Amino acid sequence: MGFDPSTISDEDFVLSYLSEHLDGDLPDEIKPRFEEMLKQPGQEEIPEHFQKMRGRMQLALQSCYLKEEEKSELHALLQDPAEMERQEAAQAEAIARSESQAFFLRKSILGSLLAIFVGFLAYIFVPDNSVEFKPLEYLGYEAVAMQEDPDGRLELATKKIEDIGQYLASYPGLGFKARVLKPFSGWTPEGTTVADYEIAKVAVVQYGKSNSGEKLFHFNYKGNLGDLPKSDPGNLRGLVYQAYANDDVNIIAWQHTDNMVSFMVGRLGAVELAEIAVKAK
Repeated sequence: MGFDPSTISDEDFVLSYLSEHLDGDLPDEIKPRFEEMLKQPGQEEIPEHFQKMRGRMQLALQSCYLKEEEKSELHALLQDPAEMERQEAAQAEAIARSESQAFFLRKSILGSLLAIFVGFLAYIFVPDNSVEFKPLEYLGYEAVAMQEDPDGRLELATKKIEDIGQYLASYPGLGFKARVLKPFSGWTPEGTTVADYEIAKVAVVQYGKSNSGEKLFHFNYKGNLGDLPKSDPGNLRGLVYQAYANDDVNIIAWQHTDNMVSFMVGRLGAVELAEIAVKAK
């Protein structure tokens, strides 16, 4: 029975074909899925790290190898030729007597390679706090995912602002005081959740428009507006914001408090989102 790549998980799929991808030998029929996996958050750095680790392993193995003339030179520094010949003969005899020594040596080398591979897997799957948080990429994706599954991604489904505020205020390890926007004309809260990216926690409040499937999302995270890519700033009645967009949603970002940034994300235009943010503050 042949191997079917579609039966393995995304993580195993990426790891299984990293070598072929880096060597340019990735089969055409699996290339679209592989490239799609690398676009997901946190996956794009895996090929570069694997290439570095593979290069280090090759260099480490090369550094353990000595040419015969180099061995002879080292031996000549420490002992006379007659003694060297006697020891080489004794060593040859010992190897001939016991093939088990070579067997254990091979096991040791394989064990070292396995340890390197396990370390590589640990690097991928153990959280790395040095990874950079990319709010525009992550939260744009989060908004689209919540738009497609508005109920399944909420930890607390409620229309009560007080319950939402209490939930976020008591959330363990949030690291900042989340702000909740007031209900505004035509839009009502539908619930809240906290997106935990391990490198950052993001408070999310979802709003829905009456008699419509349209959604808006208010994100809070600990950070500084100056860390985002520069864009032409807007100013609506004192709300200074920066506007961004991707293929699915528009985003406005503003410094809500000294250590917290707010995002308003939806399919409305940037000025409309700013108008809602001003009215709901």
